[in-house]
Amino acid sequence: MAEFLKSRKICLFLFVLLISSLITPGFALAYDENDYDYCRHATLESGEYKAYNVAGYYGWYITKGNSVKAEITVLSGDEIDVYLLDEDQYEDYLEDVNTSKAFTYIEKGTQQNTKQFSYTYKVEYDGQYYIVIDNRDNSQADDALPTGNVSVEVKYSEVWGENLFPEISTEVILICVSVIVAVVIVIIAVVIILTKKGKKNIPPPPMPPNYYPPQP
Repeated sequence: MAEFLKSRKICLFLFVLLISSLITPGFALAYDENDYDYCRHATLESGEYKAYNVAGYYGWYITKGNSVKAEITVLSGDEIDVYLLDEDQYEDYLEDVNTSKAFTYIEKGTQQNTKQFSYTYKVEYDGQYYIVIDNRDNSQADDALPTGNVSVEVKYSEVWGENLFPEISTEVILICVSVIVAVVIVIIAVVIILTKKGKKNIPPPPMPPNYYPPQP
């Protein structure tokens, strides 16, 4: 009886494993390369700005070889300026806010006078990186001149380098899932067959001593 219950537990475990193997690929295949880790909305008055640390709220550094991926869209209002800044550039930008000191920026992640801008920038140095949404008349000669409030949607992610997390094609995922499912089904079938054989080979219980079967 104990062996039978143990076999049932094994079958139940394998069944759960089978269901999990079928569900997990669904999440993997549903992933869209256009998805972002963060999606923020900001409303800025004239003269205001908003900065986002791409590495999140905990201040982690972005490692060289990883990338900053972002998409900025003005939902209402006129053009804005979008800047991608490293740590030193961000400090200069903060001084620009107060004293109109000129600042530099990363060109690949910057667009002035825009309502929609997206990019992927591969980081060249370890450090913190900031996406700045600017609705000010700053020190840059070609920046947008604010005309009123703007509502902005900001999507961004830190993308790990290919050497750490290589892309896996959908075909490879499907093949791996098919192999796992086939192996689980075979294991379940073997367990069921062995359980049935074990039940057939169970000997009858021993008779008590001095037992005489009843006579007809």
